[in-house]
Amino acid sequence: MKHVAKALLLAALLPVAVMAQEKTQFIKGSWEEITARARKEHKPIFIDTYFEGCHACKDMEVKVFPRPEVKQYMEENYVNTGFDVFKEKFGMDLCVKYYMRGFPTYLVIAENGELINRGIGYQEPDRFLEFLQENVARNKAGKYLSGFSTDVVSQDPAFYKALFDKGNQGTDQAAVAAYLGETKDMTAETTFKVMLIAKELPAAYREYFIRNRAEYVNRFGEDLSNTILDRLLAKDLTVLPATYDKTAFDNFLLQQQQVYSTADWAYVRMYYAENYLYRKCKQAKAFLEFAVAHPDTNDNRVRYMSFYLGPDLSKDPSLKELYIRWAAPVLTKKSSLEVLQTLAYMCKDANKEQAKKYFTWALEKATAFGQNTDNLKKSLQELSI
Repeated sequence: MKHVAKALLLAALLPVAVMAQEKTQFIKGSWEEITARARKEHKPIFIDTYFEGCHACKDMEVKVFPRPEVKQYMEENYVNTGFDVFKEKFGMDLCVKYYMRGFPTYLVIAENGELINRGIGYQEPDRFLEFLQENVARNKAGKYLSGFSTDVVSQDPAFYKALFDKGNQGTDQAAVAAYLGETKDMTAETTFKVMLIAKELPAAYREYFIRNRAEYVNRFGEDLSNTILDRLLAKDLTVLPATYDKTAFDNFLLQQQQVYSTADWAYVRMYYAENYLYRKCKQAKAFLEFAVAHPDTNDNRVRYMSFYLGPDLSKDPSLKELYIRWAAPVLTKKSSLEVLQTLAYMCKDANKEQAKKYFTWALEKATAFGQNTDNLKKSLQELSI
């Protein structure tokens, strides 16, 4: 009994306590304790930021983090921690520092305090594991998002910090404009974050950002850089008529292709198509025809557009056929289980060979994830009869 009591006493004195002992790879402790452990073990830090009631956050907690291959890799290669952004002050401090507005958001920070990378949203186990592996490689190569300082305490102006206050009614755009008008360094950390909250960038900033977007991606990451890019693209679309005009849209694309880089053009073009043809003009057929003619590698767009297009696809077989044609060159066996199952069932009557391929890929993924595969097996068997 004495030995048990002594062990419990020693455990209570440890500076970093394990969360849900023997069930999770995550630990709790102060930032100083976490970083000290990272330096001692020479590992990067993985931070999960979340909040209670977030479904995607819960899915990661239940379906992904506990997966044996994920848990083992995280334990061997990271110091892992997490913060509730609404219940823990440091969680909100991280939101302010790294401009986090959607959850879950993952931060990967080197032992020297440099931000290696960030990720967002629910990720299936295989893709999440790739994310972890990629960032171990980035860390070893010293490849950081160097636009962010190593100080996790925000040094930003009050009008920026106010955006994260409970009950905030909006950003002071006059203060934003004044700040951007006075600053000289367009790639500084605070400048970039103020650009993120600007409803409209000054012309000089817009021009500089487009010309130097690769630098912004290298310094601050693709997802935040795309936040600014998307706002510019939405502004671009305001010149087009509210009623679909194919000629006007085609001419618009020719003009805009001269503005944006070759590296960005596939992304820019599909943003225009989705947001003008489908969202603004409600032209599902025109959008799908455009998507078929200009396939890209964004299987996430194929996934979420199935939700928005669902009612149209169920009513019009020709639209369904276009959607299947759009998805065909985009999807691979690495695509999400959700989209593979969606396309498999969609193709079941229209294209049995395509359905077999998607069902086979979906079955492989579901098996690897430890999920129930009875329905997938049954559907695959039915196609083989």
